[in-house]
Amino acid sequence: MTRRLARRHGLRWYNCDAQTWQHLDRAVAGGVRNAQRFAALTPEQRRLARPEEIEYDRGPLIVEDLCALPDFPIIVVDGPPPAATAAVAGQAVWLLPSPSVQRARLEQRHPDGVPPRYLRQWGPVTEPAAASGPAILRVDNLSVAQIVARVERVFARRLTDGPVATTVAQRRELLRYTNQSIVSQCLGWLAHQPKAGIRPAAQLFDCECARPDCTALVELPVETARSATATEPPAVLAAGHHL
Repeated sequence: MTRRLARRHGLRWYNCDAQTWQHLDRAVAGGVRNAQRFAALTPEQRRLARPEEIEYDRGPLIVEDLCALPDFPIIVVDGPPPAATAAVAGQAVWLLPSPSVQRARLEQRHPDGVPPRYLRQWGPVTEPAAASGPAILRVDNLSVAQIVARVERVFARRLTDGPVATTVAQRRELLRYTNQSIVSQCLGWLAHQPKAGIRPAAQLFDCECARPDCTALVELPVETARSATATEPPAVLAAGHHL
């Protein structure tokens, strides 16, 4: 949803999930004990670990990232913890499913079993979010288009005031930033796998045609996307789309 909002309005999409592994590396280097514990575990041990044993506050790292980004255009942040939104009252909205819907989605995403820590995290994450001040949008019965429309209403004045990307070059730079962030996340995940020979699954990348009405995603192997996002002119294009 946030990705679509950014593409429609010419915003920079900062996805917290896409920063997971580089945040881990920075936290480990900074001596954060829970990050060091997490990095030392196998994937199965991570799946079963208790949150208090391996979770750490990524809020300061997120704030550092955001401060390092260019002032232009507006940044839309996807997924920060409540602590990271405390200073932006009126500029955040929480998209929350009900616990039952969230569990059903997790079970669909993890057919071999939902990591217990994901279930235990529900309360600690959502309760501070509900109390942190930003608007709450319940999304159980809403389509992506409906969610985007409601979020646009919440941020109507901010989107009008800008600044937003308007030229093809500006929009294309933002799409390239998104795609390279996804590549970086996948390579970070790969670097933290205990076994050699593992490859990340193909991922969905933004079409870089840069048309404001384009919502196309291009499925590519990560290594292919790594090469494609390092070329000029852009090489990540959906079928039938052109520069």
